[in-house]
Amino acid sequence: MRKLAIGLLFALPAALLGWACFLVFSAPAEPPFDWMNHMSVVDHDALVALLDHLYLVAAYAVTWAIQLGYLAWLGLRWQAQKRAAAS
Repeated sequence: MRKLAIGLLFALPAALLGWACFLVFSAPAEPPFDWMNHMSVVDHDALVALLDHLYLVAAYAVTWAIQLGYLAWLGLRWQAQKRAAAS
């Protein structure tokens, strides 16, 4: 049961990192420097708000992936120490 939990703790950070990469790479392009010639202020603000949200979610996903990866590493170290103490 513990091996399954630690395995899931290793799979979850990988999935979160994949999701963060998907969010960043599938985000729409940033507006060009001369955006006032191409779109209205409302459209620009909506696009910038969407980009801000996507990048924020990706940053939180990376943060959670790092923390859960560290937790999984601690779990592996704990298992190794417990196995060494038993033998």
